[in-house]
Amino acid sequence: MKKVLIALVCCIALVGCGEKAVSQNEYESVVAEREELKAKVGSLEHELDSKEKDKISGQEDNQQSEAVEETVDDHKEIVKETSIPESTDKPEADEEKESHKSPEKIGKDSIEVLAEYTMPDSIGWYTYRLIILENKSSQTVEISTASLAYAADGRILGAANGSLEALGTGCVSIFYEAFETNEEIDHYETELDVSPEQYYESVIQDLSYVQNDLKNGAVFQVTNHGEEAAAFVEGYALFFLGEKLLGFDNTYFTDDDSEIKPGKTISKQLRAYEDFDRIEFYLTGRR
Repeated sequence: MKKVLIALVCCIALVGCGEKAVSQNEYESVVAEREELKAKVGSLEHELDSKEKDKISGQEDNQQSEAVEETVDDHKEIVKETSIPESTDKPEADEEKESHKSPEKIGKDSIEVLAEYTMPDSIGWYTYRLIILENKSSQTVEISTASLAYAADGRILGAANGSLEALGTGCVSIFYEAFETNEEIDHYETELDVSPEQYYESVIQDLSYVQNDLKNGAVFQVTNHGEEAAAFVEGYALFFLGEKLLGFDNTYFTDDDSEIKPGKTISKQLRAYEDFDRIEFYLTGRR
């Protein structure tokens, strides 16, 4: 296309250079026409150059696009071919769950109930069921109960729960259930659960006491013979007249840190509100 336009301009130029004489006006007209054609040729050349550049650019874009597509395809193939190996290790969460599995229950026959007493309070709000038991298993245990209290005619009078932590092998201790009733309870239906203690250690085996009877109760001096502090030590005094339980009193034997330090003794007074002839004393605690 460029060659055709240039040839056309040259022909016009030759016409202006012939032997035949031309007037000044004719000459100037031809020159003006030639310059106009030159301008058109320049414009057409610029347009052609632009089109050629666009064509080349388009080819390059196509080539780049094809190259990108090939690269993406290659990566897809790599991803397909690359397999993630299955982990043979158990997730940490699963390991945690396994480490916190509920412990197996200990046979109920490993706990012997030595005695139990029913005692209404003095204001008619609650009736207490006191349970005294011994751990005959080879492990420190925790004990929990869920009970229903019944009247003689079979009516349910109340429901209550009780628990005892860190009862060591061969240790005797006490806990109670409190039923919100002032009616006379005839019997109980109880579900007893016994499990190995998971969190605490027994301290009862490290404790001793001295009982100092008074007219209206007794002063108890509790000593920790262990090498570590005993925490939340609580004492229960049960006051009897013959075989009849008259009442009970309980309190904590602890310092400001809720402990009895090794080798230390803490003394407390527990009171009776009726004349009694004997006292049974029990301790609870943990570390």
